[in-house]
Amino acid sequence: MLLRYFRVNRRDIAYFRFTLEAYEGLATLSTLDARNGIVVLSIPEGFADEVAALLAALAHEIDVTEIPFSDDLPFPLKQETHNDA
Repeated sequence: MLLRYFRVNRRDIAYFRFTLEAYEGLATLSTLDARNGIVVLSIPEGFADEVAALLAALAHEIDVTEIPFSDDLPFPLKQETHNDA
């Protein structure tokens, strides 16, 4: 499982989540800090390219900024794989 962390406008979290849910099985969005718009995407192996394409399309609609994993993130998810890009 690949984890990618993002900052979005908090009013866009639900839109981001529902858009991902429309692509069933593509990725799961978890909100780490709603006040600051910090979310994490859990991406199954083999779907990284599809998620990247969806994120590029979403960037025309909402502000989606990838942020690096950090132990300072609120409620960080500790898993084996982190994408630091």
